[in-house]
Amino acid sequence: MTLLYIAVSYMMGVAAGHWFWQLGIVDCDFPAWLWIAPLLALPPLLWWDRTRPLAAPVDLRWPRSAGFELPRPAITGVILLAVGLSAAAGMLRYAGNPVSPCWTDADLAFYNAAQDDRAAPTLTLIGSVSSYPTIKEGRQRLQLEVDSLIQNGEARPVTGRVQISTSALPRYRYGQRMEIRGQLVDPPVFDKFDYRAYLARKGVHSLLQRPRIEALPGNDGNPLLRGIYALRARGEALLNRLLPEPYAALANGMLLGIESGIPDELYEQFNLTGTSHVIVISGSNVAIVAGVLVALAARTLGRRRALWPTLIGIALYALLVGGDAAVVRASFMGGLVVVATTLRRQSTALISLSFACWVMTLLNPLTLWDVGFQLSSAATAGLILFSPGMTAFFDRLWPGFGQGGHLTGSGGAAEAGGSLLRGLIQDGLLVTLAANVTTLPLVVYYFERLSVVSPLTNLLISPAQPFIMLWGGLGVILGVMGLWPLAQVILWIPYLSLWWTVSMVQWTAALPGANLEIVNYSSTALILTYATLGLIRWRGWLRNRVEAARQITWNGEWLGKVAGNGALVGLSVAAFLVWRIVLTQPDGYLHIHFLDVGQGDGIFIQTPSGRQMLIDGGSDPARLFSELGEVMPFWDRSLDLLILSHPDLDHMGAQLTLPDRYRVDGAVVSAVTLDHKDGDGWEAMLAATGVPITVQGAGGWIDLGDGVALWTLWPADESSARLSGVDGDDKNERSLVQKLVYGEFEVLLTGDAGIPAERVLVRQSALQADILKVGHHGSNGSTDPGFVATVNPSIAVIQVGENRYGHPTQNVLDTLAGRLILRNDLNGRVHLWSDGVQLWIEGERGINFR
Repeated sequence: MTLLYIAVSYMMGVAAGHWFWQLGIVDCDFPAWLWIAPLLALPPLLWWDRTRPLAAPVDLRWPRSAGFELPRPAITGVILLAVGLSAAAGMLRYAGNPVSPCWTDADLAFYNAAQDDRAAPTLTLIGSVSSYPTIKEGRQRLQLEVDSLIQNGEARPVTGRVQISTSALPRYRYGQRMEIRGQLVDPPVFDKFDYRAYLARKGVHSLLQRPRIEALPGNDGNPLLRGIYALRARGEALLNRLLPEPYAALANGMLLGIESGIPDELYEQFNLTGTSHVIVISGSNVAIVAGVLVALAARTLGRRRALWPTLIGIALYALLVGGDAAVVRASFMGGLVVVATTLRRQSTALISLSFACWVMTLLNPLTLWDVGFQLSSAATAGLILFSPGMTAFFDRLWPGFGQGGHLTGSGGAAEAGGSLLRGLIQDGLLVTLAANVTTLPLVVYYFERLSVVSPLTNLLISPAQPFIMLWGGLGVILGVMGLWPLAQVILWIPYLSLWWTVSMVQWTAALPGANLEIVNYSSTALILTYATLGLIRWRGWLRNRVEAARQITWNGEWLGKVAGNGALVGLSVAAFLVWRIVLTQPDGYLHIHFLDVGQGDGIFIQTPSGRQMLIDGGSDPARLFSELGEVMPFWDRSLDLLILSHPDLDHMGAQLTLPDRYRVDGAVVSAVTLDHKDGDGWEAMLAATGVPITVQGAGGWIDLGDGVALWTLWPADESSARLSGVDGDDKNERSLVQKLVYGEFEVLLTGDAGIPAERVLVRQSALQADILKVGHHGSNGSTDPGFVATVNPSIAVIQVGENRYGHPTQNVLDTLAGRLILRNDLNGRVHLWSDGVQLWIEGERGINFR
């Protein structure tokens, strides 16, 4: 138990060191290496305690070693001395590595300007990418390990990491050398989030604004990490290619630890239902993986022999999700817990958890304030302390729950069903609930909300999580090995589980009173909550004494149960997949989806026979892919046609990574986009993937089949445009304007064309249409009253999101008065479909009529 005391006292010392630093008791003149001195005195004390069994209950009686016994006062003094030295080491360790260290000119952060300093000098940094680059909201985020800085033409060696946000293309990789110019500033501190402290825990103390990047030859970094990140990138590309959104983004978060692609709205729904733990790689995720692996291995190999296969499985899972520090920490804790529970030594598990926390804070004392570290530690503690009690409770309600079931006589089928249900509850739900017991107070403290529906949601989604992790992991491994067709079939199983998870989360999040706001939940209330949980758990320990994990029994009939249940599950999955495929076949209607891609345009069109095309797509790839996942069949990863109206980021940005997810058979663009420098990245992206590009201008048209045609009305050639008074260099005014025609049904799509282009079109084109896609998101620069009168639409669709521009303006809304106005920011995704005569309309939020 001495190790437990040492670990806890060390972390308390780290917290005290933070307080002393804030009070100014220690400063930059304090020797950073002094924390080592107290630790050097600990090994002799641990040697005195070496013969005490880790599984022994708390007992301060003297230890026995080779017949020699210390008197009682001496052992009390030894423990107190070890605790005091450990606490001192924690205080000194923090003093040597605070959130805001004292920088010298050899440190990169020494050259930081203030966040709001508009006169910050432009510096040149040279270094290598030290993180796995991720894409979030159309921006690429990475960290650079800097080894050289150039200021005023003078180069000097420096050390430090800088956080960088840049365009999505080109994609950078770990270890890549680069030279970057920009303004180096301090990370900001927001009202409810200390971003500076958050980055400091990751060893980053600088941000680079307005970066201009030049790739350099050569690679740095750890070769092992390069291999791991390359494998991770292949797994990410595989999931993005074979799964629709948002399920691909969720699978990336659950399997690979890449959460950047998960739509913010969906992530918030997981938070509201208390289920975000299933998509964040933390102790609770590793606990689920470990619990499932232990259950499967114990049933097939026996409890004792299950240890090594489980540990190997956890290690492989850690590699699969990227092997970063947070994953290693969670996997380390999970591995120690597996060792303890398999050997039926609960005290060993608690001591191992304390030891793991001690090691992590020893390496980086700022980890103690990492919310992910706290939640991971609390989840693992919950698994150790509360899982056995929950199993015992269910065993009282359901006799035989903790021992599984046996097939006997004619009641074998019913017994098998009961055993399967017991297994689902115990191997899935109880593990999750045990972790939630100890994480809920932290969630309330940090996020000020309490999910009322969390138990219900966890009950509904927990049985699906093992299928996501195990079958999803198998699918990724097969895909990385090049067995894509087999991986596609395997990934249908986690797809169904992900679909079920998202459906249940969205359903429970929408229930009245699903989430309560908790204010004034102070640190004192947090401490009292955990004290209460400790009292509850202590009473259970006094009653049960030694029960830490149930013994899973197995007999020869279990194989028969698995086969029978497996066949039933397999047939159910196959039937569900068949019906999903049947129901997503073309239905003979023309479908137009105005996608909710935020402040930008994105239009998906499907012809009566199933030909598909995408016009624009907004700026955020994750949001576009999520929308496409809602309107395309789950198995469909191809687009017949990709159209770009003009090369503005809010129309083009999300298309830049589209070929990573979908096979694109052809692309259409105007000459303006090809000639404009902002379209170079788009053109290069398509050229790299071999997609043929067709140039369209006024008078062109595309036969989409089934009697559907897409006419191009604008832009005219540059000389004609200038003669008409339209600025030939204005990207917006030269947007593609197209008219979709199917029988008597017509839709006018205007891109960002403004009033000058509209006035030319009124004189030159047949514009009347049933549906008008309002130009430039409803700004005052478009939607001329004469143009609207000429088009005379019954319905106007405004593609607009939350924005700072005031779109749509009141002038535009007044111009459209008397017509049905549909807006993505109010109605969500807008769906129109027609048979060429009649029109049906459906809005994601609030509109559903014919």
